[in-house]
Order: sequence, then C-alpha cells, then structure tokens
Amino acid sequence: MISLEARMDLLCECVNIGLGRAAESLNRMCDSHVRLFAPEIRVMSRPTLTAAAAGRCPAMCEGVFLPFTGPMMGMTALAFAHGDANQLVSGLTAAMGIDDPSPAMREDTLREVGNVILVGVLGAMGTMLGLHVTYQPLTTAQTLDPLVAVADSCRTVTLYVRAHFVLERFMVAGDILVVLAQAGFDALMAAIDGKILESVH
Repeated sequence: MISLEARMDLLCECVNIGLGRAAESLNRMCDSHVRLFAPEIRVMSRPTLTAAAAGRCPAMCEGVFLPFTGPMMGMTALAFAHGDANQLVSGLTAAMGIDDPSPAMREDTLREVGNVILVGVLGAMGTMLGLHVTYQPLTTAQTLDPLVAVADSCRTVTLYVRAHFVLERFMVAGDILVVLAQAGFDALMAAIDGKILESVH
C-alpha cells in the first residue's frame, strides 16, 4: 500500500517542476529574476473549498481561471488578494520599463501570469504522470465563484497550492487551486501510484 506521504511527495515534485518552468518563462517575459515555490500543498474536499473561498473573499478576489478536459477534467485557478495582484503586476511591468500600466495592461499582465503558471503546473503533472489535458479558454473574475461553481456541480476534489512569488524587490503570495472531478482525481492518484511503483522496481 502506497502511503499518502509518498503520493504527496511526488505531487509536490510535479508542482515544483511546473513552478520552476513558469518562473523561467516569467524571467524571460519581464527580464527580471522571478522565483516561484510552493511551501504548502494539500488536498481539500468540496465543503472545505467552499468555506475557504467564503473566508478569503472579498480579500481574495483576483482570479484567473483555466478549465481543462482529459483524464483530469476540471478547472484550475490562480487567485490573489488585491494588494498582492497589484504588487505583482507593478513589479513585472516595471521590469518591462512601464511604470504606470493602464487597467487593460494590468489585466493582460495578470492573465498572462495566470496562463504561464497554470499551464506550467498542469503541463508538468501531465508530462511526469502521462495525464495530458486540453486547455479551454482562460477567463478572469473578481471572486472565486467560477471555481466554486465547478466544485459544486459534481463530486470533486481540490488540490490547494499556496504559491510564493519572489521578485527582486518584494514577495507576493497567491493560491493555485485545481478542482478535479472525482474520476479525474482517481486517475491522478492511480498515475502517481504507478510512477512510485515504477521507481521502486
């Protein structure tokens, strides 16, 4: 029997590889050193997610949402408190030589960061575990409601990642949330177990 600890260790490895790739992309995008790491990863049930979302909003109300289909069908989101979102955008646009970004540029920057990070994390999981997904159009919102709606629509499990973004001048924290249909979560766990067993033999 494979332990939960071993499963979480491999999941952490996948997430951190994805964050590393995302950081490299952000480095190139803004010509500034960006480091991403995940000090906390856990699995939450739907009621826990709903309670967490209720507790974080309206403070946590900048969200970039990326639905996906495939063996791990669901939705992933990158969520920030307003202050952290503003700091992140300011730092990235300043590195590009833009000191006063317009509201449209601010949203585009946040969308691009969300796209790079979410695709990076899901892509790393897919590559390492053989669970490739197809991405749907990316959206933004001022609450976590789109993610909670998906969680409420069927039996789901949520992977919660507390991510830290280190830019040269400051540190920003965001949440990466991956809502998976139960079948998708089961497929993820089966793939993780297969990978662990493969490494043992």
